[in-house]
Amino acid sequence: MASNEEPRVGTCVFARQDSSSTSLSLGFDPYQVGLKLHFVEPLEDRYKCVTCSFVLCNPFQTGCGHRFCENCIKEFIDIKSIAICPIDHERIIPSGVFKDACCKREVWNLMLYCKYAPDCNVKVSLGRLGDHLKKCLFESVPCSNGCGLVFRRKDLTDHVTTACEYREEVCRYCKVTLLFKHFKEHEEDSCPKYPVQCLYNCGESVSRNEVAAHLLECPEAEVECSYKKYGCHIREKRRKMQEHEDSSINSHLLLVIASSSKLEGQIMDLKNNLFERNQFVSQLEDKIKKLEKDLAQLSQHISKTDNTLTSTQKNLAGHMDKILTTEERLRQFSRKLDQAEINDASGLKEIVSVLKKKVENVENNIQSLGVLESRLKQHESLLRAHKDLLEKTNERFRVLETTSYSGKLIWKICDYRKTKQDAVEGRVYSLYSLPFYTSRCGYRLCARVYLNGDGLGKGTHLSLFSVVMKGEYDSLLPWPFKQKVTLMLLDQGPKKNHILEVFKADANSSSFKRPEAEMNIASGCPRFVSHALLESGKTATYIKDDTLFIKVIVDLTDLDDL
Repeated sequence: MASNEEPRVGTCVFARQDSSSTSLSLGFDPYQVGLKLHFVEPLEDRYKCVTCSFVLCNPFQTGCGHRFCENCIKEFIDIKSIAICPIDHERIIPSGVFKDACCKREVWNLMLYCKYAPDCNVKVSLGRLGDHLKKCLFESVPCSNGCGLVFRRKDLTDHVTTACEYREEVCRYCKVTLLFKHFKEHEEDSCPKYPVQCLYNCGESVSRNEVAAHLLECPEAEVECSYKKYGCHIREKRRKMQEHEDSSINSHLLLVIASSSKLEGQIMDLKNNLFERNQFVSQLEDKIKKLEKDLAQLSQHISKTDNTLTSTQKNLAGHMDKILTTEERLRQFSRKLDQAEINDASGLKEIVSVLKKKVENVENNIQSLGVLESRLKQHESLLRAHKDLLEKTNERFRVLETTSYSGKLIWKICDYRKTKQDAVEGRVYSLYSLPFYTSRCGYRLCARVYLNGDGLGKGTHLSLFSVVMKGEYDSLLPWPFKQKVTLMLLDQGPKKNHILEVFKADANSSSFKRPEAEMNIASGCPRFVSHALLESGKTATYIKDDTLFIKVIVDLTDLDDL
């Protein structure tokens, strides 16, 4: 059961090939399978098991004075009907076998080398070997960070603190604690304080969350002339714009005068348009009053019809009672005739004739009741049609009042948390804004938002898109749509750290060709803003009173009015 090997350190090496489940001191089993024990002094025969020749494990002594391991003596006695000691061939009597506690103490006090010798030069007693291995610098232990790697105890501290990818580190920019393996992704994508270079190469480095604010004052950013609305389409770097404005005062004044003249004409057109709309509204109000009058008349007519129907039903019930009474009287007359054997046929015929007339009257009343019910259904159908027309008219008023014709849209989204939960649970995936126009006869667009994200941003970001819609004047407009579009999430706090994304329409994309259906495929940003940044409220107030505001701006540069 055991074999002797040449010791690496000392004079005696023992490798355990089989082990009992006996509980040993200090929670450590020096007899575990494969463990090699290197004793400092050669192991004496009195500490070896007679059967397995290994160092004694819980020694038992027989009546003849020889010692066995606990498991060895049990197996030896159980296997053989008559157990014979292999040393002196004496019969072993089970009742004479006893536990040798003295020998056990001597075995536990035997000195041996650490199993990691010669790297570890510690000498320890067999009973204290477990205590030593718990703090031995050459013992193999797993990484405490949970990376799955195994190191010697002496190398573990250096790995845990400097090399392990699962160690926790604090971001030097935003002071957030996270695993080292996520540091690169954190700095590249989400750290709000990470310094990034200005997009316009002005040489200034700013925090990621301050990029939008910096772009509003960057001297290298291209800006439009403040007289753009008067017709000056010059784009120049911000630091040179003042020079342009100073050198072009005369041309700007001419543009202002021309624009003023044009505005006067537009004001006249608007006055005429307003007058026409007021007339149209007056006509609609007259129609509504007429409809309300017709509705009141219908209600009165229905009320009268209900009264007539109720009266007819009462008359019909009275006639039914009379018919039943008449039938009862007929039966009585029949019995009287049978009893008295009166053959007065002429009187009976007259009574029968009267009864037939009454039955005919009842049948006519029933027919009249059916006609009244049919008329009642017609009146109800007409009333529903008037109500539908009134609702459509009110909806048309609402659209006329809210439509924008300046290429700008400000969209208010209420009940954010409830609407987002509906999106998470799959009840409402996206929302569409009301349409807006680049001019009175310009392109028709709207915005589309996924509160729980779409595509790459699903579940983690708010996705925002613009949509080109079919308009009334598409045949007069140039296609494809080529204007620059700015998507913004407005900060409702005092800092005004708005989040914005600017993109120019791709002429080759089907999203910007002339719409054949009601609207084209949406185009925009699937990862416009993360839910963490949107809902945290630390750097800006994007959600206030459970409401957020989205702004869409279409660049009207080089876009001529029809």
